[in-house]
Amino acid sequence: MKLDAFKLTQSGNRGVADIYITVFRAGDLVYRCKIDRRTPSNPAGYQRMPSEQRLSMIRGSAVRYLVRELGYFPTSILLNVRGNVSFSEEKSQSWFSYGLLDTEADDFWVIDGQHRIEALRRAIARNRDFEDYPVIASILRLPDRFDEMLLFYIVNRRQKGVKTDLVYRHLQRMLIRKGEEWLLDLEGKRGLTQSYAIEIVDVLNKEPVSPWYGRIREVGEPKQMDHIINDSDMIQSITLILGEHYFKNMPIKEIAYNLIDYWNALYNIYPECFTDPKGFSLLQRPGMPALNRLFIDIYGLALQEGEITEETMYNLLKRLIVETPNHPVPEFRYPIEPAFWGFSSGPVYGVTPTRQNIQDLYDNLQEKIWLAGS
Repeated sequence: MKLDAFKLTQSGNRGVADIYITVFRAGDLVYRCKIDRRTPSNPAGYQRMPSEQRLSMIRGSAVRYLVRELGYFPTSILLNVRGNVSFSEEKSQSWFSYGLLDTEADDFWVIDGQHRIEALRRAIARNRDFEDYPVIASILRLPDRFDEMLLFYIVNRRQKGVKTDLVYRHLQRMLIRKGEEWLLDLEGKRGLTQSYAIEIVDVLNKEPVSPWYGRIREVGEPKQMDHIINDSDMIQSITLILGEHYFKNMPIKEIAYNLIDYWNALYNIYPECFTDPKGFSLLQRPGMPALNRLFIDIYGLALQEGEITEETMYNLLKRLIVETPNHPVPEFRYPIEPAFWGFSSGPVYGVTPTRQNIQDLYDNLQEKIWLAGS
């Protein structure tokens, strides 16, 4: 596709990029745009499905803004051409030039602006006059889709905000592609730890011996009957585990398989909660995050006994089903039976998903483990 465009070059510590600024006719652009969405079958994708709320005719949506309200899109849409481009310069200034851009291919990959593109598509369906709507665009020529993802991450995470579940997948992709030192330099220790955490979640979800096998829904994955939680639901408590000194230099897969042993031990204590996971809170909130935190204590006790095995952790976790009459909270003085986790009959501690209750549940489970072992 040939376009009149301004060309400018920007440079930073990591390299130089040519940027082409142009204006499209909406009718020429919207059907040429492609979105690289992240799904389990396309793990290198970096965007999510557009939000229907932002594309309906309710107040605050992009479509309503175009059709009924101010209707200006003064900021540019960010596009990438994955093939070759050529630029024939006609006029030149000290810091930019003007000429004819030839993208060769007709496809443009949307890095930032998919809701505006989709809003224009729907506005055109309502009123063909929107085909002539002028759309400002910045075009890059990034040869690697990883670079698209990185730019999407920076624009959306640092400037506008993007949902956390997709951010975790971006961090994971960066870890796989660029390595630990690169990611640590870009996003610091927290970002590196979160990338490890999503790797652990994937092992829990994809290893057939795991009681979590197939129960965790990845971002971009259609909802299935077996899904209990989203991958992002488990990340925070896994991140806390990785912050403990026991696991500082331990290989990620070793941590993941220790967690599988731990949850298999819980399965043997509370099989009902695993066969009917939606009727109990054990694999949801508040059970899952509180019990993930309890893993740290159980691992430490198993380490003292000299053997980190499923059997050792099972014997330690059995303390949950004994009486602890000296426990300061009455609900935890009796054996914690499956009914404790039941949504239909469990106490507040066992079923309330608030952050404070998750903390209280963990504290009381920890106390019970220690009292039962003393």
